[in-house]
Amino acid sequence: MRGVLIVLAVLAAAYGTALLWPGPEPVSHPWLDAQHETRAERIAHGGGLGRAPANTIAALEQAVADGADVLEVDMQMTADGFLVLLHDDSVDRTTNGTGRIDALRLNDVTALDAAFGYEGEPADRFAGQGITIPAVYDAFAAFPDMRWIVEIKPQTEDAAMATCMAITETDMGHPGFANRVLVGSFHDDVLRRFRDICPGIATGMGRREAFSFYVMARLGLAKFHPTRAVAAQLPPRASGLDVIHPRLVDAAHARGIAVQVWTINEPDEMEALIARGVDGIITDRIDVMANLQGE
Repeated sequence: MRGVLIVLAVLAAAYGTALLWPGPEPVSHPWLDAQHETRAERIAHGGGLGRAPANTIAALEQAVADGADVLEVDMQMTADGFLVLLHDDSVDRTTNGTGRIDALRLNDVTALDAAFGYEGEPADRFAGQGITIPAVYDAFAAFPDMRWIVEIKPQTEDAAMATCMAITETDMGHPGFANRVLVGSFHDDVLRRFRDICPGIATGMGRREAFSFYVMARLGLAKFHPTRAVAAQLPPRASGLDVIHPRLVDAAHARGIAVQVWTINEPDEMEALIARGVDGIITDRIDVMANLQGE
């Protein structure tokens, strides 16, 4: 019993020392510097899929018109190595075509009707308007002054490399664009590869990285988490856990990391999360959030 008490005392002393240990300097990046200073940012999920077909130029245009601060999009890779805006790994759900995106060439993909799978009301609202799946280059070029969150969907090194190239090549035509893009992925290995080949570009947290940060934040030890992320895109709840816990928010802010929550469409939930101090709300309905914020 005496030995157990000694071990517990040593552990308690070590834990107390860790809590008092100074943390690292807060992260800094131009993407963060451009954040809105007085309110939570409005981040258009899927480019604004609540108002137009997801991940299309039409959705992006509507999101900008509705007052989006950031455009959040998903990226897949075609068989001939081009990145396009698309959430699923096939075109079946959202277009009038069929097949895996990695088995189709860019020309085949961009010929499809991206309004075919629109889930809003009425379902045929955008039919026959020539709305297509855009190549990432075209989307970036259409909105070079906006800030972006781009999610790499494929779990491949090729996708990480192509994303780096798409950002840096767009930056050549629109200087400063690279500082306006934050790259995310659920796949931690893809994010690690992207960070290695494109170290100057802002990144979010991968799935495992975010979970470990959450656990360490709840324990008061997030200062020791070895993340290179400048933001975390998180759900409000996962596996029964209150993910956007005050300790998580405080720990992230102590590190200079922005907290952005997905996917929130109801005003009451937006208000509750804003009250917790989150930095951004990822939503299908930018117009609803703008109305809530009185803008």
